[in-house]
Amino acid sequence: MTQGAARSRSAVLPVAEAEAKPEFIGERFPASGVRPLVEDLPAGAEADGDEVSSLHLRLDRLMALDKLKSDFMNLTTHELRSPLAIVYGYLSMMESGMLGELSEGLHEAVGSSIQSVELMMQLVTELVEMARLDETRLDPTREPVDLAGVVAEASVSVDGSQRHHLNLDLGSGPAPVLGDRGQLLRVFSNIVDNAIKYSPDGGEIGIRLRRAGRQVSVDISDQGLGIAPSDMGRLFTRFGRIVTTATEGIGGTGLGLYLCRELVRRLGGDVTATSVEGQGSTFTVRLPGITRVVARSAT
Repeated sequence: MTQGAARSRSAVLPVAEAEAKPEFIGERFPASGVRPLVEDLPAGAEADGDEVSSLHLRLDRLMALDKLKSDFMNLTTHELRSPLAIVYGYLSMMESGMLGELSEGLHEAVGSSIQSVELMMQLVTELVEMARLDETRLDPTREPVDLAGVVAEASVSVDGSQRHHLNLDLGSGPAPVLGDRGQLLRVFSNIVDNAIKYSPDGGEIGIRLRRAGRQVSVDISDQGLGIAPSDMGRLFTRFGRIVTTATEGIGGTGLGLYLCRELVRRLGGDVTATSVEGQGSTFTVRLPGITRVVARSAT
């Protein structure tokens, strides 16, 4: 794989600044719904009132902890992303020779530094996305999108690998779904990039889009390292990166697949996986299809 292809494209994708929102715990379990329980207790139930007051105190503590989490995410957004972008910019200028010629050893060191900064930028971006998902219960954007075009664009990264070859089957015609095109592109780019990363010896990356009634599904398969049955349960969890002797040198945050599934589920779909250790994995994305609507073409 070329050096440019080895870098994760998701590390530098722009993400809207996370806005301060009401604490999600307080929204789901408002304090106003707890206090009336104490006021409405029968005369002989004062002891139960003490227990409710204790629960209310615990709720207040959880709300305070969640506020600290939100503050930390805002700090991450504003205080880490800007300096990382500056460091990334100067390193890129050095690598391109804009700041003078580099020796072979220094050029290699700069390239390695850029990959490390990209990984940090990816982590910051995914932490912000996770916080935004936690803090909002609003429905995602739902606009007509041609999923075939999104998948075709995401599959381009396979062409940058010298050890992989692409087997792309999109069927015929568009595959309209409702969603946010940018978010869907991130979902499929993440899964395709994972297929490349976790098949370091190369092989085929198979991508097949199917239309079945009112559902559109996309299978993304690789011939890579695979996943042990005992690790499958952690695959879509937060920070659920599976580290083995075979994968310890592969970078990642453990948030990508979690975010992919959450985004797809909010659109009424799901992401699942099957795998055979040592033979490869298949990730399947299912989304509700739409009919009688012309999806917006890719731009």
